[in-house]
This record gives sequence, C-alpha cells and structure tokens, in this order.
Amino acid sequence: MSGSLALSASPTHAGLRRLRDGACAFFTGAGLPVFLAAATAVYELFLLLVVLAPPGWGAWSAFAEEFKIWCFSYDPRTGGMEWMAVVIMMAEPLFIVGVVTLIWRFGVRTAGPAAVRWRHHLRAATVGLTVGAAVASGLYAYGRPAAGEEDALPPFPGERIRTQLAPPDFSLTDQQGRTVALGDLRGQVTLVTGVYALCSTTCPDILIRTGELLRGLPASVRERLGVVALSLNPEYDTAAQMAAMAEAYSLEYPQFRYLNGPPAVMHPLLRDFQFAARRNPETGAIDHANLFILIDADGRIAYRLNLDRRHRDWLHDAVLALAAEIPSVRP
Repeated sequence: MSGSLALSASPTHAGLRRLRDGACAFFTGAGLPVFLAAATAVYELFLLLVVLAPPGWGAWSAFAEEFKIWCFSYDPRTGGMEWMAVVIMMAEPLFIVGVVTLIWRFGVRTAGPAAVRWRHHLRAATVGLTVGAAVASGLYAYGRPAAGEEDALPPFPGERIRTQLAPPDFSLTDQQGRTVALGDLRGQVTLVTGVYALCSTTCPDILIRTGELLRGLPASVRERLGVVALSLNPEYDTAAQMAAMAEAYSLEYPQFRYLNGPPAVMHPLLRDFQFAARRNPETGAIDHANLFILIDADGRIAYRLNLDRRHRDWLHDAVLALAAEIPSVRP
C-alpha cells in the first residue's frame, strides 16, 4: 500500500496530472477561444497585407501578387479581383472563432475582463500568435519568388509541346476591306490571336506583346511571319475601329490583319479556335482566353501559347523554330 501511495505521489504522476489539468482547463475554459482569436488575428493581418500590398514592397509585393492571382483571380493589368472570395476567406475564421467563443462563453466569462484573470491565458494567446506567425511565414517562404526566378524559367520545350492540329477554315474581311482566307496563309508562319476594339483589359497587352515580338525578330524571320487578329466582338467592331486600333499599336498592314465577319460566322470560328469569348452580363465586357496560336507553313496549328510570363519568351522561340523550317529562312 505504501508503495502504491509513493508511486502516485511520484514527480512523473504529478506532472501528468498537471498536464491533464492544464489540458482540461484549456479546452473547458477560455484557453481555446483565446488561442484561436490570437491565431486568427495574425491570419487576418496577413490577408490584409496581401490584399493591400502596394507595388513598391519588393519581394512581398511579388508574393502578394501571386497569392492574389491564385486565390482571388487577381488581374495585375486592371487591379480587379474577386472581392467576394476575399470576404469569404477573411470571414470564415472569424465565424469559427465566434462559434467557439459562443460555445465556450462561460469559460470566457470566467476569465473576466480583469487583467489579472486574463494573465492565466497569456500562454494560450502567445501560442496562438506564434502558430499564426509560423503559418504566415511558411506561406510566404513557400510562395515568395526566388531571386533570379525570372532567369530560371524553363526553356522553350519545342517539339515536346508541338501539335499537328488542323485549324478551322475561314474567309473574312480585314481592316482594309480585303478578303483573307486560311488558304492564303500557307507557306508562312501565322500568328493568330483574338482582340476587340473596346477592350481595356488584356487586349492591349496582347497587341503590345505582338508588337514587341515583331520588332524583336530578325528581318529574315519577320518577313515570313503574318499576324491575324480575330475580332472577339463581331457585332460592334467596324473596319474604321479595327484600322485605328492597328495604327495605335504601330502594327503595320499587311503583316498585321484584323479580321471580322458576320456574327453567325465569327462566333463558331472563335469557339473552334477555343477563345472562349463570352460577354459578361454585369459589365458588358467580353471575357476571353488570351491566346497566341502559331500555325506553321504547312497550315497546321503547331503551338498554343498565352500571356503567361514563361510563354513570353517561348513565343519568340517558337516563331524562330517554325521559321527555320521554311528553307529560305535562316534566323
């Protein structure tokens, strides 16, 4: 009997009892709500710093932009994002803390407003702040663009991503009123993209990138490259608007041809090219895929690229590769 009493009074058992009593106090008192509230405070501050980060904050701004693109459909060109997604992401943890506090309200009330009583839960608050900071730091460390990441982008994969697809046939009218058919483009490399005259979001980027591409190519390659921009808004794009748009971006005719046709012809054509053009009923703007479709000299779709930063250099390299297949062109 005496041995049993000695065992129960051992330091190990006493420590286990303290641990058990501490865990019970944590889960039945104010410890858990205080821990969650502290961790949530760090989380909310982290999200606010991400959403409100200005461009001049260096690596944090780069991380915040990537975070907003993935989580909130952020568009760096317009600054627009899915604000409802922001509200939901910030409201969910607050809701959880509110529910936990409501369930544990008697334990929280026991802690009372007096500072002397809240000191008993200082450890829970400290752990909550530490856990929240650790999670935020881990997200930043994982998502922050590494130094020199721009140079570390993968090289153009070439034939590994090349296709041999037949493009949909068309016969449309350009900004000068001349007819352009798909068969007319054989024997050269053709870049097909899609824009519309009243676009103020990604279309300017598409046209700027197209101009940069043309100016950055050797003359021997540029003379074998034609650019075709299909109207994404056939009901409203006029020949005058199309010509003015080409002139505004210094895209010279006939190398750059802005094509349009009857809506009954254009909409199926855009669908077959997979531009996914759809008018937004709320804004009236046309949501669409930002595509650069390269057709080789044999009239086959070779590459489908977009405005992604890795595709920026790939587009240039893909044009060089396709132009090199034409015997008279040596880039």
